[in-house]
Amino acid sequence: MKQNNHQRGFAALFLSVLVTSVALAIGGSIFFVTFSNISISRNLTRSAQAQVLSEAGIEDAAYRIKNLLPYSESYSLEAGSSEATITVVSEGNSRTVVARGQEQNRFRSLEAILTVSISGVSFFYGAQVGAGGLDMQENSRIEGAGGATGNVYANGPIEGDNGATITGDAIVAAGGGLSVLEDVIVQGTARADSIKKSKICGNAYYQAIDSSSRNFLDSPSSSVCPLPLTPGTGFGGQPSPPVQAMPISQETIDQWKADVAAGGTIVGNCGDSGNAQCVIQDKQTLSLGPKKITGNLVLTKKQTLVVTGTLYIQGSISMNSGSGATIKCDPSFNDKSCVIVSDNWVHLDNNAMFQGSGQSGSFVMILTILAGCNGGNQQPQCTHHNAAVDIHNNAAGAIFYASNSMINIHNGVTITEVTAYKLAIDNNSIIRYEQGLANIQFSSGPGATFEVASWKEIE
Repeated sequence: MKQNNHQRGFAALFLSVLVTSVALAIGGSIFFVTFSNISISRNLTRSAQAQVLSEAGIEDAAYRIKNLLPYSESYSLEAGSSEATITVVSEGNSRTVVARGQEQNRFRSLEAILTVSISGVSFFYGAQVGAGGLDMQENSRIEGAGGATGNVYANGPIEGDNGATITGDAIVAAGGGLSVLEDVIVQGTARADSIKKSKICGNAYYQAIDSSSRNFLDSPSSSVCPLPLTPGTGFGGQPSPPVQAMPISQETIDQWKADVAAGGTIVGNCGDSGNAQCVIQDKQTLSLGPKKITGNLVLTKKQTLVVTGTLYIQGSISMNSGSGATIKCDPSFNDKSCVIVSDNWVHLDNNAMFQGSGQSGSFVMILTILAGCNGGNQQPQCTHHNAAVDIHNNAAGAIFYASNSMINIHNGVTITEVTAYKLAIDNNSIIRYEQGLANIQFSSGPGATFEVASWKEIE
């Protein structure tokens, strides 16, 4: 009987221990699951907080870059116990931003790449001229670099003098009445309503042609035309060539002007004197842009102006005699070109120099929107030759653009490309067209119009 009691007591104890163990196991499982869920929830919350702060870091850096606010290559943001480390890597016209957010050893990293907006412009001709026409004086030339041809498209008459030569095609549209090509050597094809006293080495398309021009077309001379000599073919009764639009739209020019707002305004002149922000001492260098300048840009010493973003000069641009001054694009433009826009006249005297970024395909473009300066009687708002742009000096690294007025190129000057409402080329001057200008791209400049090209999580 005692033994049975012992057996029953042991069974009860065993059962009690078993029930307790099961209860503890179930309770432990519930606790573990609950604790795990709480831990997962906390980790997700911390991870989300880390991501939010990394996004804030990207947005902060992008805002600073786009609005030209100061920033360091590496800096941090804090919010409570969270922190984001931001790094900015600059390479040419791009900025790579990485933000690594952390909250209690939970990390999330984002990367954004910002690039400068680019506007493409094609200059298909060594010279493009509006209805004001082209005046080529004795022995002046329009040619291509490295022996390539230099073509001309004019919406007004092309008139030359002894030895005036276009090494490529000459196309004359009837933008200002009857299109006329007169007293010019054209080593390629010529197209005009009327061809007079001209020597055409290729074919000719016209409504009328005089006898001397026709005789040369049938029997070209080796002293004028490249070898091998072949008689050209005349095609009479041809319609007028169509008027060609200028390569840069007003919309693009307005955008360039608007881009400078990000860089602020300098009140007064720049260069030799004026606002202390942009005075350049003799033989000194100043990097500038994007900026709006309410006064003039005047360089009379051996200064160097490095264009880091679009410059908008409301006054005139002058590089005076013997200055030896240089205007060039910042190296960060790489193969892109930089722009200086002016509301007024441009006068470039001896020893003024222009350079791109140092890479092939990069140029400085000087553009003026000044209107009504087309030669003839002197107007007070124009240069002393009553032009919008007056060039006395070689400018092989620059493109000149004056779609509303005349550009005047003086004796013995060599430039890269010119577009104008009217163009006058003095004796022995040369426009030497760079073939890469057909696909030239202009950048509004580092810091001016950065846009987000990509945004992704990397950790």
